[in-house]
Amino acid sequence: PSMIKAASVYSDYQLILAGAPGIEPSYYDNYIDKDDQVVLVFNDTYSLLFHAEAALVTSGTATLETALFSVPQVVCYYTPLAPFISFLKKIVLSVKYISLVNLILNKEAVKELVAGSFSIHNIQQELQNLLYNLSYREEMMSDYQNVFRKLGEPGAPEHAAEIMIKLLNTKK
Repeated sequence: PSMIKAASVYSDYQLILAGAPGIEPSYYDNYIDKDDQVVLVFNDTYSLLFHAEAALVTSGTATLETALFSVPQVVCYYTPLAPFISFLKKIVLSVKYISLVNLILNKEAVKELVAGSFSIHNIQQELQNLLYNLSYREEMMSDYQNVFRKLGEPGAPEHAAEIMIKLLNTKK
């Protein structure tokens, strides 16, 4: 609901919610008001990303997929008890980031609004940057290019498998 509310102020854009597989469409009725003008779409995420100007993203794999489609994004992850979770994050987690994009680059290329930083105001500010600040968008696109380089050329999984097979065969 917070993400919908934050994005709804950008009336120049169509707000589309990609429904999660395995969740009944009726579940979303609890969060989408008829006045919200939100379109709910299932099983078409890649087409949505292909046409997207910006994205609010919640899960790890989705952040990488969004980057691979070169869509500017902000990672939004609501947690109850935000101050407590923020405290735990500092002392318990051994990683600095939750987004695969940021983990790959070891820097916050994609803004992460998690726990204490998750708010409608912060989401709106980040969307403002993603949609209207050209240099901000270009910096994120440049960071995405670094992600692509780190992931390797097309066929990287096959190349990795070939190397592993070669190593296994030489260890006999």
